[in-house]
Amino acid sequence: MKIGVIGIGYWGQKVVREYASLLNEGYIDYLALCDIDQSKLREFKEYNTFTDLDELLRNVHAVHICTNNDTHYEVAKKALEEKIHVLVEKPMTTNRNDAFNLIELAYENGTILQVGHIYRFANAIRRVRELYQNMFFGDVYYINLRWSHLMPPMRDVDVLWDLLPHPLDILNFVTKKWPNEFLGVGRAFRRSRLNEVASLQAVFDDSLFANIHLSWLSPIRRRIMEIIGSERSAIVECVKQEITVYENDGNVRHLNVKLNNTIRDEIINFINAIKTGRNNFNSAIIGLRTVELIEQALSALR
Repeated sequence: MKIGVIGIGYWGQKVVREYASLLNEGYIDYLALCDIDQSKLREFKEYNTFTDLDELLRNVHAVHICTNNDTHYEVAKKALEEKIHVLVEKPMTTNRNDAFNLIELAYENGTILQVGHIYRFANAIRRVRELYQNMFFGDVYYINLRWSHLMPPMRDVDVLWDLLPHPLDILNFVTKKWPNEFLGVGRAFRRSRLNEVASLQAVFDDSLFANIHLSWLSPIRRRIMEIIGSERSAIVECVKQEITVYENDGNVRHLNVKLNNTIRDEIINFINAIKTGRNNFNSAIIGLRTVELIEQALSALR
């Protein structure tokens, strides 16, 4: 199988290294990289490199898109029109109509379309999903998610498009539910428009709700989920994949979780979907629903 990675920035470089390992293991046959900035390709000159997207697409069976959010639609659309399988990083697009169009195009051309909701491949999140579904926490009162890090001022990007996809997907993956409405406040402090920080409450169709805090202003990088339940509660370090359980009697214990390589597992799932035609775990429908909910959350902010 011939794979191309499009967009060789910070995240794209991480993705390339995983495909390079799979190439060395014989899991794929060919690796090509594409970026309009030639300087970003110099580090990877041992692979096939392109600055022209059309030329790359003529040489691959599938692509992994790691470009800026606002380019996802056009790049994915061009690949799908050429009947090339696509894994596009989150968010799938920046509006729901474009997401619908990509799904229809993939269906018409018989191609796999997946979205990079990587935390559903983390062993810790899968363990939490199992515990939640087995009522380990009892009745879950609410869930807190905090996604923050310090970022320089960014042009033309709202923090919700950057940080909200992962908390929304984790909530859906763990609870098998989507929120019905949002309440929240968002602010820009270092620029005149577009939120840099937001606090949202996601309300589900039962008593469950989730508090989601997003920030590009906090100096501390956090990717944390907290589950508060009637029987016990837990704090999940989503990147470190650590689960700490707090019993109601005051005892604290750490669950054993085998740390896994989520990027690699996501990529292998993509390749297996292409081979089998079965789009497991990471379908484009998840990406579409996430885009719809981000639009809904943006409309709810005060």
